[in-house]
Formats: sequence, structure tokens, C-alpha cells
Amino acid sequence: MTLARGRDSVRAPMTVQLEPVPVHVPLPLGFRAAGLHCGLKKAGQFDLGLLLADEPVAAAAIYTQNQLVGAHIHVCRDHLTRSGGRVRAVLVNARNANCATGEQGIADARTCCRALAERLRCPEEQVLMLSTGPIGAPLPTQRIVTHLEALVAQASVDGAMDFARAIMTTDTYPKALHAATTSRTTGFAKGSGMIHPNMATMLGFLLTDGRTQSTGATEQLLRNVADRSFHRVTVDGDTSPNDTLVLLASGRSAGTDLEGAVTGLAQRLARTIAADGEGATRLVTIEVRGARTEAEATAVGRVIATSPLVKTAVAGRDPNWGRILSAAGRAGVTFPAERARVWVGAADVYSGGKPHPENEPLAHRHLVEDTLVTLGVDLAVGTASADVWTCDFTKDYVQINADYRS
Repeated sequence: MTLARGRDSVRAPMTVQLEPVPVHVPLPLGFRAAGLHCGLKKAGQFDLGLLLADEPVAAAAIYTQNQLVGAHIHVCRDHLTRSGGRVRAVLVNARNANCATGEQGIADARTCCRALAERLRCPEEQVLMLSTGPIGAPLPTQRIVTHLEALVAQASVDGAMDFARAIMTTDTYPKALHAATTSRTTGFAKGSGMIHPNMATMLGFLLTDGRTQSTGATEQLLRNVADRSFHRVTVDGDTSPNDTLVLLASGRSAGTDLEGAVTGLAQRLARTIAADGEGATRLVTIEVRGARTEAEATAVGRVIATSPLVKTAVAGRDPNWGRILSAAGRAGVTFPAERARVWVGAADVYSGGKPHPENEPLAHRHLVEDTLVTLGVDLAVGTASADVWTCDFTKDYVQINADYRS
């Protein structure tokens, strides 16, 4: 059987890592997690994960804007509507996207949700299911269902890293982070290729024991968080049909500034995704300053971050300021290019309407010596700003994807 392009593969170890991979990640109050091998991946790798709430919790989700959508998106939308935004469990399988599988794919996802709900003795609509992997193959429903008993039995407050490993595709390491302020927040993500803003290509899960006031408030919180985090990450400009970001809030703590806490953690996860981009050797932060609005700053940052010319210049350690300024100029945001300023690391490479070649050696050293690279542009039309995260575009990215189905 020939499968359409998906996101499972074997990769060489990454060269950019922002934070050490934790041995243990705590979960917020009211949550448990698990992961195990059900036979979808090879060599006993975990491929089925579970997030379990002690009782139904407030939930919201946002999805890909691709016109092709995975079967799980239809089911998640329906279940969140029917449950009034209350969720007891989230089931995730890797190595099969259950996408472009027609009505049967939707029925298969519902079968898995129903089987898990029966084991949890909760309504079917309080169970969400997400899938990731190659597109076009039928979901191995029976294989998943027969492992649900063991998955539920293994769910514990110490199961976060097992879940993080179970949802991996081409990731070189599990992406799980925790932050504790006046509330506790834990985030998970998978993704390193087919990554682009507009519900950045990935699966993402944000768990908090903070309290939201209503279903509408939970949804708005998630959108606000995504706009400042996952919608500002890109690897290659390709958008997946299965993108989903889920927020679960148990309300077990009365912490303040919930949005700030969740946003901070989500930004760390977004940066981690870019750092683990396929073939990446540099995490690149695009700093846009001097914009009229944050939305305009973000728009300019996204265009620079997705420019193959900018990304290949970073891969070649070339501080090519002209590519940065040209990309900014085609972002659909009006600004006076002659008054703009461009920098690479600490080096001012263009300002006052002219380049500064005397500063390029410093910029070059930044690209050569630092794995965390900064490129910036000041539009000189306001005070708004935004950061967008990406990675360099290397020969390894081409090789990984050229060999994907070989």
C-alpha cells in the first residue's frame, strides 16, 4: 500500500536543544497520563498516549486551517459541542493520521472514543481522540481498542514523559515542559516538519489546574495563547491536515494571571519545536520592532521566518541582510525601507538607508558560533513588536524529506 506524505521517520540526533530533556515532568492537579506500545510503531516504541482527568474538566481546541482535515477533527469538534466543553480524557495515536480515510475514518475514531468512554464510565462526548502520522491508511482500530485497558491502568501522575514519547513522529526527543506559578501548567507538543503558522503544524496539549470562568473564556484563552506562541513558529511553510491544540483546565487551583502562565509555557514549547526542525542546526528568532500593531509585526516576522532565502543564508552562515529586508518588504505591511534597520545578532548591518559591511564579520561570527541565532528588523513606523521562531534550512532537511517514503 502506498501512503500519502505523513510525519513519521527516523532522524539523526538534533544539534539544537534549548532545555535538557527532563526525566520527569509533573502534571497539574487533577490529571494523570500514560503511554505504551500498541504495535503502530516499530521496535516497541510508544505509540498510544492518554491524558486523563480525575473528573470532567473545562476544555477547548483549535485546529488546522487546511482544507484537508484528519478524521479526529470532525470528532473533536462534535464532542466538544455536545459536552459543553467538558472533557474527561484525550486519546492520541501516532504512526497513523487517520486522514483522507472518509466516513470510515470518522467512524473508527468514534469507535475508539466510545471504547475508552466505556472503560472510564463517562459519556462518549467527554473523550477526544487525536491522530498523527502518515496520511491515507485506515486506522488500526482494533489494535488501539485492545490496549485501552492497559493504558487506563497505567495512567498516573508520573506518566507525563510516557505520554510525550507516545505522540512523537519525526521529533528527535519528547517535548514536555512544566511551569509552576500561582497555578501549575504542563505542556506537550509533537512536531518538527510540516510546521507553519495558522495553527502551527503540530499536536499540542496544554494542561493547567487554573480556573477558567466559562466555555467561552476557555476558548478565548486558548486563542490568545496560540496567537502569541504556536502561531509564531514555522519550520518549512507546510501546514498539516491534523493540527490540533487542546487546552484542559481542572480548576483545582485559584491562581492568578492564568493567561500569562500558559502563554509563557506555550512559547517555550513553540521554540522547542523550531529548534527540533528537520535538519536544523540553528534556532532562529526573528525580532520585529517598530511596527504599528502587534499583528503587523507578527505578519512581517512570519514572512521572514518562512523565506527559503533567509533560512538558507543562515544555514550557510551568511549575514545576508538584503534577504531579510526584502522578505519584510513583501509581507503586505507598509513601511519606509530607507528608514528601516536590520541586525544579525548584535551587529547593525543596515540602517540609515545604507548597509554597514564593516559590521558583517561580527554578524558572521554570530551565525557560526551561536546555535541560538537572532535576526531583526525595525520598521520605523510605531512601537509594536513580535518575535517569531524558525530554524535554518539545511541539506539534511532536503535529504530527510526526499527519502521520506523510500
